[in-house]
Amino acid sequence: MSEQIHENKMGTMPVGKLIATMSWPAILSMLIQALYNIVDSIFVSRISENALTAVSLVYPFQMLFTSVAVGTGVGVNSLIARRLGEQRQAEADSAAATGQFLALVSAVAFMLIYAIFPRQLLSSFADNEEILNYATTYLQLCGGLCGFVVIATMAEKTIQATGDTIRPMMIQLAGAIFNIIFDPILIFGYFGFPAMGVAGAAIATVGGQLISMILGFVFLFRRSNLVTVRVKGFRPQRTVIADVYRVGLPSIVMQAI
Repeated sequence: MSEQIHENKMGTMPVGKLIATMSWPAILSMLIQALYNIVDSIFVSRISENALTAVSLVYPFQMLFTSVAVGTGVGVNSLIARRLGEQRQAEADSAAATGQFLALVSAVAFMLIYAIFPRQLLSSFADNEEILNYATTYLQLCGGLCGFVVIATMAEKTIQATGDTIRPMMIQLAGAIFNIIFDPILIFGYFGFPAMGVAGAAIATVGGQLISMILGFVFLFRRSNLVTVRVKGFRPQRTVIADVYRVGLPSIVMQAI
């Protein structure tokens, strides 16, 4: 039996109730996102002060791709929500597909830069060889595989645009729980795993982001969604991309700053 299509509450629910039901999961999702760096810092600090310094040096570089991911997602979210509210389903679907395309393009760009040039990017911020080695390892893993979190973020924002904030919260929560559990296991080598130190923290972070991306795809491509992401026959349109960044670009700049 096919899944039932949910009502488009973005165009029918009273504004006050809509804000109330959508706000608290979004707030919780942002809090969960912050846990990644907090948890990494807590466990890495037990390795050494230099290890903690290294992870802190990488944080601004993580914020750059996070800013692009979230800002672009905000633009896509806004466009989808407006088109759904206007009952323009085909354009909402097109915006959803464009969002995934933009996420993929930006993810590939950041992954190439961070995978190939991590030491060069960090060398201006540290002259201690141990700190630089730790930071290079962490950035090469977290940055070189940042596509998972960039694409997961776009899936969350796309689903949020339909008025569903519970599933995006679940996407964030799944990744954060994985990171919290595997951080100490991979850093210190519990339960038969090798002790990988800073690299273990990065792998736990990336693993959590991979879990989030997979769950995001599971939710995004369900037939019950109010938007359909069509990969076959997709062609990016300048007008749609312009609409996305008209809202998304200021968000990117604000978060990056």
